[in-house]
Amino acid sequence: MTSKKLERTLNLLAELLNAETPKSASELKARVGMYPDDLAAFRRTFDRDKNALRDMGVPLELAPVPGTNPPVEGYFINKSYYYLEELDLTEEELSALNLAIASIEVLDGLTEVEAMRKLGGFEGEVAPNILKLQNSDDDCVAKLFDAIAQRKQVVFNYGSKPRDLEPWRLEFTNGRWYLIGNDLPEAVPKTFRVDKITELEIDETPARYEIPSSTPRVNLKPWSYGKDEAIETTVRIDIDLLDWASTSLQTDIQIQQDGSGIAKVDVHNKEAFFTRLTLLLDHAEILSPEEMRNEYLSHIGKFNEVPNGAA
Repeated sequence: MTSKKLERTLNLLAELLNAETPKSASELKARVGMYPDDLAAFRRTFDRDKNALRDMGVPLELAPVPGTNPPVEGYFINKSYYYLEELDLTEEELSALNLAIASIEVLDGLTEVEAMRKLGGFEGEVAPNILKLQNSDDDCVAKLFDAIAQRKQVVFNYGSKPRDLEPWRLEFTNGRWYLIGNDLPEAVPKTFRVDKITELEIDETPARYEIPSSTPRVNLKPWSYGKDEAIETTVRIDIDLLDWASTSLQTDIQIQQDGSGIAKVDVHNKEAFFTRLTLLLDHAEILSPEEMRNEYLSHIGKFNEVPNGAA
């Protein structure tokens, strides 16, 4: 499975797990945001992704979308079949399973780590030759999916700062899981990398908030964060790096007659934007406004300075 298909399939799974009611194919297309616009191409790709989920054992079911007349076919995951029920194993039972798994090969592509995670993890001290499961972002992802499904508020540390969040959605992008939610008390949507979340705690009080019908996608544009007023910046990009620039800058690019591209970017944080644009080297040029062009030239000029005495 290619990385793009993996990302798309995981985002489809995330949307289905987040949904409280069956979702139509068109709704899922809009929510996932990675399907082709052409209807025939979308249907082929969507069918392949559905089959991939079913091949992985995901209990994907069909049911009418509520409120549609005539009825529209919708998709949903019965979470009681998807999630493993709590086994409430004792410490002795977990230790016995730990020893058994360390002694045999686990079949069907399920690793010993995954098997023990599903069974509740490791408890107590283990033998020196036995793998002990460490905390990972996989555990955070599972807990966050549950928090979103049950509308539970979460608290965690991100960097050195404590966060209080109403989680809205999980998204898999560029090989990583991201959490999008309402950051309290400012009440503004923010994006967090799940692997950087520590000390995650779930508020056990369910249904404390409502998730907006149209939640924002993951925001990987650091120049969009900041209190400064946005500066619309026009950038020309060479033809050789158009695809990379479109992905890196996360914006539409208008193709010119000479094959180059023009992108317009709203910049709140100049330093973050200049840092990203520097990756394009001399294949990108700020056209306007003049203030941004001059500041960027000054920024990249630092890299051309030769220390005193250097050859």
